[in-house]
Amino acid sequence: MPGKGDTWNESHTYKDAWTLREVRRLTNFGATNQTPTYHTNIGFSEDGEYLIFATEREGRAAICKVQVETGDITQLTDWISERDVEGRIVDGSRLCIAPRSRWVLYSHMQSLIAVHLDTLEERVLIPRQDVSIMLGIPSVSCDEDHIIIPAFTQHPQLAAGERLTMDFFQAFPTGEGVSLKLLQVPLEGGEIKTVYEENGIRSAHCPHSPTDPDLVLLDRDFPPRYWGGSDGKTNRIWTLRISTGELTELPSQDPNFFQVHCCWSYAGDEIYYHGRSAHGGYFIGVCDPQGNTVCEYGMHGADNYGHVSSMAGRRAIIIDGNLSNNLLLWLYYDEELPRVEVIAAHDTDWGYPPGQFSHPHPLSDPTGKWISFNKSEKGRTDVYVVRV
Repeated sequence: MPGKGDTWNESHTYKDAWTLREVRRLTNFGATNQTPTYHTNIGFSEDGEYLIFATEREGRAAICKVQVETGDITQLTDWISERDVEGRIVDGSRLCIAPRSRWVLYSHMQSLIAVHLDTLEERVLIPRQDVSIMLGIPSVSCDEDHIIIPAFTQHPQLAAGERLTMDFFQAFPTGEGVSLKLLQVPLEGGEIKTVYEENGIRSAHCPHSPTDPDLVLLDRDFPPRYWGGSDGKTNRIWTLRISTGELTELPSQDPNFFQVHCCWSYAGDEIYYHGRSAHGGYFIGVCDPQGNTVCEYGMHGADNYGHVSSMAGRRAIIIDGNLSNNLLLWLYYDEELPRVEVIAAHDTDWGYPPGQFSHPHPLSDPTGKWISFNKSEKGRTDVYVVRV
């Protein structure tokens, strides 16, 4: 097995059957290989040369970078084997990068750790929290001054090391005992501050605006269904002005206003979202940071799970599902009616491994040259990039 600082290559390229674009399969080994999610749009270095991902192999996990043009993988951390109360070692979805300063952020055992993409220097930014606390997805401010990460209530039976006899919804049906804090810490390390706190809700995501370091997107998930549908009457996605605590609602136009996923546009002037429509299928929409609708499309025949993600250099949303269960698509919203273009097939097995490992979670690099995605096949997952 390789170790920290070692470089190797296990990639190969092929032509996508739909578009004949070049696709490079970057990983071929291990139980899981997983990139950051669509939430923050920060999985690549600023120049688009490197993509980060987490890998689990032979019961151990590590954070890696890969040079997307060549497929050369470099291991950034030592192997980690300690699993948290949820059974994870390192979760690739709780991973991001400061694209310019090239610090990679990942959480492990309720702590937040930084490792440098080039020097492999490591520092602990948030020490291990109590097992009753769960850390969400870290986000780096656009000026790369600080990181914010959600900290929220863990399932009490998991925290106690007990066998699960009820889900989170049953454990906290009214929201009593549930709390959310947004923890802020300088990227260089230092004092940890609580910059927002709310009781009775959960949130795992707080991605920064790409142009305003004081503004984040925030999911506010209320009981009884939390991330599965909230309370049925409160809009899910909001912006939060960190310095003042001001919340701005970002409503959809659909009667079923629970947006399943959202993310910033690369320019930071718009937010993309989608959710299950009250009329069947999905709605996919765009609004500005003040909550004004730019456009919203009712895709009432669309019946596939999926995500929305931002594309650098195009007025288009990347989607990995909704309209199809096996294709990466650009959904252009620059005209009254949407236009769709196939990017490439991802062909993931959405059902296994459990959790989000099998989700494609496409990411555009900042130059608009590459789109990464994850693919599950035969019970394991790999990382790919398509040249666009």
